Amino acid sequence: MNKVGFWTKKKIIWIIIIIIVGAGIWYFTTKGQDPAAGIQTALISRQNLQQTILTTGQVVSAINLDLSFQASGVVDKVNVQAGDKVKAGDVLATLSQGSVLASLTSAQGSLAQAQANYKRIFSGSTPEQINVSEKSVASAQTAYDNAVTNLKTVTESTSATISQAEKTLTDLQSPTAQYDNKRSSIVVSISSQLVAIKASLDKQKQIIDDQNLQSTFGIANIGSVESFKAANNLVAPLLSQANISLNAAQVYKSNQNIAQAVNDAINVLNQNVSALNLCYSALQNSVVSTKLSQTQLDAYKSVISADLTAENSGISSVKSANQSLTDALTAATNAVTNAKLAQAQQIASAQSQVNSAQAAWNQASANLAQLKAKAQTADLEAARAQILSAQGSVDSVLAALNNTIIKAPVDGTITQVDTKVGEQASAMREVLVLQDISSLHAEAYASEANVASLQLGQSVDYTFDSLGPDKHFSGKILTINPASTVISGVVNYLVKASLPSDIPEIKPGMTVNMTVLVAEKNNVLSLSSTAIINQNSQKYVRVVDDTKLKTYHQVPVETGLSADGGSVEILSGLAEGQEVVTFIKK
Repeated sequence: MNKVGFWTKKKIIWIIIIIIVGAGIWYFTTKGQDPAAGIQTALISRQNLQQTILTTGQVVSAINLDLSFQASGVVDKVNVQAGDKVKAGDVLATLSQGSVLASLTSAQGSLAQAQANYKRIFSGSTPEQINVSEKSVASAQTAYDNAVTNLKTVTESTSATISQAEKTLTDLQSPTAQYDNKRSSIVVSISSQLVAIKASLDKQKQIIDDQNLQSTFGIANIGSVESFKAANNLVAPLLSQANISLNAAQVYKSNQNIAQAVNDAINVLNQNVSALNLCYSALQNSVVSTKLSQTQLDAYKSVISADLTAENSGISSVKSANQSLTDALTAATNAVTNAKLAQAQQIASAQSQVNSAQAAWNQASANLAQLKAKAQTADLEAARAQILSAQGSVDSVLAALNNTIIKAPVDGTITQVDTKVGEQASAMREVLVLQDISSLHAEAYASEANVASLQLGQSVDYTFDSLGPDKHFSGKILTINPASTVISGVVNYLVKASLPSDIPEIKPGMTVNMTVLVAEKNNVLSLSSTAIINQNSQKYVRVVDDTKLKTYHQVPVETGLSADGGSVEILSGLAEGQEVVTFIKK
């Protein structure tokens, strides 16, 4: 073959073109792969950092009075509507007063009768009046005799009740009672659990002594085996002590022996639960081998898991039995106390009836003597006393009449009217709300996680849902309630803060968004929290070594304030201007 003829000029040109194109493709495919692709970095800089707490609350009036009728009835008049300004003493609403006015008329009639009786005494009594008075004396004496008999009956019956309650309490307190007074239940429950612990120890020992398991027991974390054995070694001494306490309680079920037995039983149960948990952890860290199959390993896990369930149930059982005795003792003690209180109250009531009946008898006798005697100064004074009593009844009805009226207790603005004419109103139910809308403040709840950062006088920035997010107002924290309030399972504390007094758009009940500035640092080194790596309880930052290739090394750092927006203060470990890795795309 003629080689010179084969390498023609045209073929050489095409070969050169192919080589150039191939080289270009190789260059752009390899040169275009940036080794730093997917790595995001940032420079350490100085910034002004702020930490704020956000919460939502309501606008509240300094004066916020819920006004109600002191009596029930049909609403007759409502003299105000929402938005009306009122003065102290203004009549705001009234109930229908027909029945009260009728009672007033009756009381005034009794007053007139007392006054007429005074005139009669002054003029002297008739035989008919004396006869009526004698019958009143006999009736009053009978009432007195009945009251004395009732007092004796009450004393005897209540004493019997107290004796029975005291016997029940004594029986429950007796350590030697022959019947089940709940102490035996505690002893039986503890005995059962101690037997279960002994069986559990045997199972744990079987695992420890199993030669097939030895080579792989907890091999993934050998420390778990040592922790298990250490915990297991503590169970037996506690079990021995618990058995001693149990034997003492079985012999003599005193409060001290029972309490000691319960305490020792709970201690050994808790220790055994700890040992079982560590045993299960060690089994989890074990692997199968030629000597130990997966089935055998799973069987051990099942045994330990079942013992854990039984031991936890045993703890609840012992506690429940002990609580049952405590509850029974408390109930019996309360029964004795209540029986004594009831006796005192019933005897006092019965004695009061005796005293009242005797007073009525004395009064009837005095009235009879007065009727039979000539009008004297004492008789006239007694008649005057009746007039005063009748006058008291009139005054009482006038007070009831006043209870059908709602008056403004202070100056203010009516912000809510929750009643209307003809409606049935209930006593003490809110029908009007009186507020001082010129003196407002904000109230909101801060969680227990945030309340420690709050202090009196801290600045508050407000926005209102009704006014839009662009309108901001300022205030300061006034009070932080020391008592907590649990809302949806979260512990919160009520915070009150001042509001501007010259903003008419702000009204009671509005939703207010509160931003409290709790910490601020200016001109400090900071970076994004995404650059922080937590490893082994230490914080690190990846500092860039080569800005082109984005190679880096980790540097330990100390951080300070965690600010809004995800920025974190750097206290040590970095310098201003250093480039650090903030994100690496996987």
